[in-house]
Amino acid sequence: MFDYKTVEEKATEWGLTPRHVQHLCRKGKIEGAVKRAGAWFISDEAPNPVKNTKADDKPFKFVGTKKKIFDNSIKLFTQKGYENVSINDIAATIGIRQSAVYNHFKSKQEILETIYKFYYHNYLIDRIDPEVMDSLLQKASLMDIIIKGFLWEFDENILGQMADISKIIIQRASTDESAAEIFQKLMLEEGVRFVDDGLKRAVEINRLAPFNTRAVAVLINSVRLCMLLWWLANPPYDTYMRNVKDEQAAYEYVITLLTDMDPPANQ
Repeated sequence: MFDYKTVEEKATEWGLTPRHVQHLCRKGKIEGAVKRAGAWFISDEAPNPVKNTKADDKPFKFVGTKKKIFDNSIKLFTQKGYENVSINDIAATIGIRQSAVYNHFKSKQEILETIYKFYYHNYLIDRIDPEVMDSLLQKASLMDIIIKGFLWEFDENILGQMADISKIIIQRASTDESAAEIFQKLMLEEGVRFVDDGLKRAVEINRLAPFNTRAVAVLINSVRLCMLLWWLANPPYDTYMRNVKDEQAAYEYVITLLTDMDPPANQ
């Protein structure tokens, strides 16, 4: 039986802030962390999470032939649809025998599942650090908070792949349980939760007056999803999102809501 400690106790032990430890618990980055009655408890034997930073976390750093199979599978699934691509098609784009693909992946389904895991991993890891978020909430403009704090900034090397995988997930969400789960848990639920936590923190430090943070979080996440769908329909990926005026206008509307709200009736 493990002995468990509170977030505050482990934060002191690891030299981190309790807020950062809670953030890592939510991301699933701390082994042995469990949530009970709304509070996190961590196994006394859990390893220090600073050893699992982004720089050291390399579960999808494929090289050689395996990387070529992985990268070209994403391209083919995006262009033709998963059902219309065969192992032979994947092998042909690389210039290897079909049998060579099986040295790295057992099946086309395993390739797809690995693509989903890659997306899930990178979607969660590319988040702003809690301490940086606090500084942003205190000093930055509301527009910068929304753009820099609540949006993901993927590594330039995987930006195109994340966009392609988004398209695969959206295409397959109605027929593939794994794709539907990613869309529901990441793009919807996690997207709203992430923004909601940031807005609640802004209220907590008195940057914003109390308001319905979840409602605004849903609005911001909806704008983000609309931009994602528009992005996928209007490549190239490396230029389009940097020039979407409607996105800026949408966030300006959100800021108007945040700064021009009537005070609660009971105040």
